[in-house]
Amino acid sequence: MTTTTTKYPKGWFVVCFSDDVPVGGTKQLHYFGEELVAFRGEDGVVRVLDGYCAHMGANLGAGGKVCGNTIQCPFHAWKFSGTGECVEIPYAKKIPLKARQRVWLTREVNGVVLVHHDALGGAPDYDIPVIEDYGSVEWLPWTKNMYTIKTHPREIIENIADKGHFPMVHDTEIEDFTFEVDRHMAHQYVKGKALIRGGGVDNFASKTTYHGPGYLIMRMDGALKNYMLVAHTPRDEGSVDLRMGVMLKIVGNAEKTQGYVGQYMTNLKAGFEDDIRIWENKLYRETPVLCDGDGPITQARRWYRQFYVRETPGAAQEQGQ
Repeated sequence: MTTTTTKYPKGWFVVCFSDDVPVGGTKQLHYFGEELVAFRGEDGVVRVLDGYCAHMGANLGAGGKVCGNTIQCPFHAWKFSGTGECVEIPYAKKIPLKARQRVWLTREVNGVVLVHHDALGGAPDYDIPVIEDYGSVEWLPWTKNMYTIKTHPREIIENIADKGHFPMVHDTEIEDFTFEVDRHMAHQYVKGKALIRGGGVDNFASKTTYHGPGYLIMRMDGALKNYMLVAHTPRDEGSVDLRMGVMLKIVGNAEKTQGYVGQYMTNLKAGFEDDIRIWENKLYRETPVLCDGDGPITQARRWYRQFYVRETPGAAQEQGQ
């Protein structure tokens, strides 16, 4: 057996929100150091393919058109189906056998589009669960934001175990903190008091779960019941796209609850931006000097390592998926 360490982690990663790709629309993407393209056919299904055309390298996401359930290259109008097969060349009698785009395994759930990445070419070994309240008339839809951050994804992951940073960075008093790992999942349970920017205190209880290395859902019961989505996906070795969303339970009526969203997001964005400022300017210490109040950071690192380091039958060469 050979121990293989990959450049990017294995798992499901969000590449866009669902409404970023309407029916008949395309979206140019750059993740895992590669160009991708998402498109939604007339059947409503989102597909993700390699972005550069197999023909002469034009970018399908930069001017490509959706035709039925295919995407047409902006350069020579070759059409590719969701299976990656070239199904039409307008000026050719025969389609070359190698006229194919690589297909990225794609899933759409909870208002986001995810692709599965595995540099060793393996199949998914976990799934992304459906949020039962998503789409319910009792809940508002996601209020969303996105950041591109110059950091390594491991910095973001460690927040879930870093108990010590909550009072110092986020003005949050932690009364109870538990961290557990289970296969591809990492769970955090917290009870505490958060100081609200603009005044007030929110007594809350939350359950936060990472499903794999890049998709987090938090359910919080406090002044407002809500779900929070945090999904971070490596663009390349030096930057990450982080998407966040908040879904509030309707209190009274939707219009009244919508009035709370702006202030709620202002507070959340300020908290994220406090973290981002630190992530973008810190040094990653392989062997940090930890104290008894820091939280189970070492345990979180061991858990996260599984998505990079695996035992393989022989020497493996990285693939894009």
